[in-house]
Amino acid sequence: MTLRLIPQPHTVQMGEGEYWLTYQSRITIDSACSEPAYEYARLLEKELEESAGLALIIDRRMSGFHPGIHLFLNASLKEKLGEQSYTIAIDSNGVVLTGGDDAGLFYAVQTLRQIIRQCGSLLPHLTIEDAPQLLVRGWFHDVTRGRIPTMEFMKQMVDRCSFYKINQMHLYIEHSFLFDGLSEMWRDDTPLTASDILELDAYCRSRQVELVPSIATFGHLYKLLRTKTCRHLSEFEEPDGTGFSFFRRMQHHTLNSTDEEALQLVCRMIDEYASLFTSKLFNINCDETFDLGKGRGKTRAEEVGSSTMYVEWVNKVCDHLRELGRRPMFWGDIIAAHPERIRELPQDIICMTWDYCLAPGDDNVRRLHENGAVQYLCPGVQGWNQTVNCFDVAYANIKKMAVFAHKFDGAGLLVTDWGDFGHFNHSEFALPGVIYAAAMGWNSQIPEEKELNADISVLEYSDRSTTLMDRLARLSRKSVMTWGDLVCFVEEVKYKVAEKGMEKFWADYGERITHRLPILHEREAIITSIQKELCELMPGMNPKDRERVTPYLIMADAMKLFNRVLAVLQKEYINHPDCMKVDPKVLASDLEIWYYHYRTLWRKVSRESELYRIGEVIFWVADYLRDLDEL
Repeated sequence: MTLRLIPQPHTVQMGEGEYWLTYQSRITIDSACSEPAYEYARLLEKELEESAGLALIIDRRMSGFHPGIHLFLNASLKEKLGEQSYTIAIDSNGVVLTGGDDAGLFYAVQTLRQIIRQCGSLLPHLTIEDAPQLLVRGWFHDVTRGRIPTMEFMKQMVDRCSFYKINQMHLYIEHSFLFDGLSEMWRDDTPLTASDILELDAYCRSRQVELVPSIATFGHLYKLLRTKTCRHLSEFEEPDGTGFSFFRRMQHHTLNSTDEEALQLVCRMIDEYASLFTSKLFNINCDETFDLGKGRGKTRAEEVGSSTMYVEWVNKVCDHLRELGRRPMFWGDIIAAHPERIRELPQDIICMTWDYCLAPGDDNVRRLHENGAVQYLCPGVQGWNQTVNCFDVAYANIKKMAVFAHKFDGAGLLVTDWGDFGHFNHSEFALPGVIYAAAMGWNSQIPEEKELNADISVLEYSDRSTTLMDRLARLSRKSVMTWGDLVCFVEEVKYKVAEKGMEKFWADYGERITHRLPILHEREAIITSIQKELCELMPGMNPKDRERVTPYLIMADAMKLFNRVLAVLQKEYINHPDCMKVDPKVLASDLEIWYYHYRTLWRKVSRESELYRIGEVIFWVADYLRDLDEL
């Protein structure tokens, strides 16, 4: 059989024969191992019970030999191979896992779990020697623009990510934390609390994951700067009573950097949030400051320029972090326009260089590297504004950014999962993209897409056919009207948010999709066919993994419904003669029925948070369709 491991270890030497774990075997922890080793042994114990039907004793007595699995720590291994290194030896004498440090031992356990998941109690003789090429493999998780996950789901994702040796998680906040004195900002949400952060931080540590605090401290402060109390701190003050807009939330609301009160507010939020985390890192974000120097700061911008204003603000926030003993991180999109100015920021600041396109270039990362920047390379899971994540785009994007990370001495690979326009797609759909990044960050020898998809199908979803991920990738390509397109249409009609009018909106949008209109009916048939193929795979999967396929079936229906919405709307604005015919009234009802099931799916993994805003869009579209039917 093919042994599938993610990430692929640096050296694997297969031997002849196999070692048989029996009910008399034990999991023995060497006395030199530190306290966390017991928790790692527990993970092995659970894996063996689920995958091999064995309930083994965990032992720490070394006076006599107990056959089975042995866990060791050996500092000389770290000296030889580096941090997070480990070895595995399986032969006729048993299984020996050795870590160069606690992290290395944990990763040895995770690799053995992957072997057990495929081989059960009959383990192949082999020798593995392994260590990461990038010390940081992280996941940036947006929990502020629509979805706030339940604690149970976050723990499940930590388990799944750490299974593939992800070791850093950023929890991104704009307004969705219970900050003292800012109830006006979070009052209509279901925010995270101090208890939530403390619990999650401790859980992450038990899985060798560093939980990094991450809050918006410059741009992207939409809800804060719309409050009566704080709106005067914005570059552009939004008039009282202005309606909520998904589109506007992404485009504006930057702090006025010339106002000392704005800095005091940010420092107070940092103080409150940072105290809950054991990590010494702090992500201040500071990305997409579109309004900087264009409103209340215009006079200052005319004097020194907006790039100087940006550097001044970041330095002020970093000065405060230094007082707290924290190392700052920030997004590199603004500084990339003047990469030499990275030298004016603290030497230890980590620049998160991002690019989410299919084939990103290396200009920004190269120039920042030449100017001495410490960088994380940041691709994306390609799920924002989608019904189902674009897995093939994610693979290509992550691969390219991973290559840059290895080529330009990146300090880490941090894959991002944003929630633009309400975080519509199901949260777990990010996982394959996170696994791509785990594989590509650990080992610079990047596996081919088809092979890695097969590995994920087997290891993560217990699909022995190895085809699940390829089918999901094919499904993701069949959307024509995405959730983002639908939201932009709705808000253009309601608010004219893009300030270009419906004629210009459809001219731009139609140019992208007109060639797809004649094949909407064909795409619907393909989506239905893939749904049936997924159902055919489910009986051969583990029961818990079958449940994880159901969300794809639900979101595939959303694909079909949104494509039908497009078929109706184009009749009003494009009137393509070959587009499929849809009854608007029936479609309105189908959308509302679908949303009932979507709401149930949401609540399985997320708090209530901004679910109601998703509903508002669906209901508006349904009512709009019924009005069309009456014309």
